[in-house]
Amino acid sequence: MKYSEHYEVTCHDVDQNNHIKPTNLVRYMQETANHQMRDRKPSYYDLFFDGKAFIVTRMNIKIHAQLQQYDKIEAHTWICPGKAATFPRCYEILRGDELVAEAYSEWAVANRITGKLCGTNEIDITEYEQDEALTLSIPRRYHFPKDLRFEPVGEHHVFYSDCDMNRHMNNANYSDLLWNYIPEICEKEVTSINIRFMREAALGTDIEIFAARPEISLGQDDDAEELYAFRTRVNGATNVECLMGVRRTETQEQPEPAQRVQTQDRPEPAQKPESREE
Repeated sequence: MKYSEHYEVTCHDVDQNNHIKPTNLVRYMQETANHQMRDRKPSYYDLFFDGKAFIVTRMNIKIHAQLQQYDKIEAHTWICPGKAATFPRCYEILRGDELVAEAYSEWAVANRITGKLCGTNEIDITEYEQDEALTLSIPRRYHFPKDLRFEPVGEHHVFYSDCDMNRHMNNANYSDLLWNYIPEICEKEVTSINIRFMREAALGTDIEIFAARPEISLGQDDDAEELYAFRTRVNGATNVECLMGVRRTETQEQPEPAQRVQTQDRPEPAQKPESREE
């Protein structure tokens, strides 16, 4: 069984090539999961006010086609059998009958006060739709080669607008953050995102961003023409690690600047006739 929700991609969701931005693709997936939690219980709020929160530890996303503005989509999500303190969840996004993207993710439930993880037997989510886990073409786990050379490419200060209710940078925001550092990204489209979350970035902290170009075989993404590796750090400790596959795209032609329309000269306003004195 899978939980389903319908959406229409907005004009604000896409880049200059009319392709959905990576963060917005992730948001549609996770919004659907939140709807399932809201409708089936416990909801995100139920857990939050009980002092608990779902925290993503890894997300593997395979993108088969690019969504465009005003595409009508159907998003599916379901939980999968978990063990110990790992709660797996899968996603699919369809445009009509076309499978556009699919994802596998793993989550933990943490006590927001103590940080202690809850076991799968401690959280009752039996009302959530459940099915078997997806097997994607990209790996669930990977390790950066020890000799992979990372270079600093930028920094990001975690502002209030980056954060969710936990006062940490929302996990979906990392996809766009790292995507920005791919050279000539305006001429490319994303084919896969494989990201693991190792430490949260709290409000007010600074994220150091490092990038490298590993062998393309590391990503196991047959659609990718290039592969980029990212590692971020917060207060000297690793924050996230990510592999992002991309390929060349057909760029949208930019419209010519609008010509200023010549307006006709306005006639002089009629003079008010002088009144005659009697």
